[in-house]
Amino acid sequence: MKGWKVLPWEEPRPGAWQMALDEALFREAEAGREDQPVLRLYRWAPPCLSLGRHQDPEVAADGAFCRARGIDVVRRPTGGLAVLHDDEVTYAVVAPMDRPPFAGLNLMETYGRIAGALVEGLRGLGLPAELSRRRVSPAPLSAAPCFQVPTENEILVHGRKVVGSAQLRGQRAFLQHGAVPLALDYRLLLRATGRGDEDETPYRAAFAGLREFLPGLTAETLRDALLEGFRKTLARP
Repeated sequence: MKGWKVLPWEEPRPGAWQMALDEALFREAEAGREDQPVLRLYRWAPPCLSLGRHQDPEVAADGAFCRARGIDVVRRPTGGLAVLHDDEVTYAVVAPMDRPPFAGLNLMETYGRIAGALVEGLRGLGLPAELSRRRVSPAPLSAAPCFQVPTENEILVHGRKVVGSAQLRGQRAFLQHGAVPLALDYRLLLRATGRGDEDETPYRAAFAGLREFLPGLTAETLRDALLEGFRKTLARP
């Protein structure tokens, strides 16, 4: 992909390893030692609950339940709300803010540019993906899992959120990463976030895994589609 560094697709790794690598890539770019945008697509094993950098783990996670079920709990370098990573493909973009294709863009403009690449990739699979233009008040830091809160420039299929993203901005560079779930276990998510008594119906209505629309979709096929979306929209001519 011209003008980008695309890291290899690897076997699934634990959450602490994945977050450490995303943060290390950001630190390299922030220090000026990487001047190309970097794209990484990856998977998780074992399942992992990642918390936004400002969330209180005592409120946002049921630590005892996660330990009993073999679910890792990690803190992301980015903000946002809790995400349960299991059967999904995660993307990470690390890029300098003074070079194409993100030169001069603010936070929401950067979100929008990356969202456009993700939408293009999902449409390549035949999904009617679109950007949400809704403006909603931010949720309290530990009020709900990430996918429960669609906001502007979120990616929807049939009105349901299918990508959850968060961003960290420094002085010279940014990191944005996000989950693109293939399948979701709503009850497991609620238990892991300490909301096991809640009705899962509103969560099912708000967000979805892609296999609800494309049964049989594999991680490798989704990976290839996302790469193509980035190539078509953000690679240099």
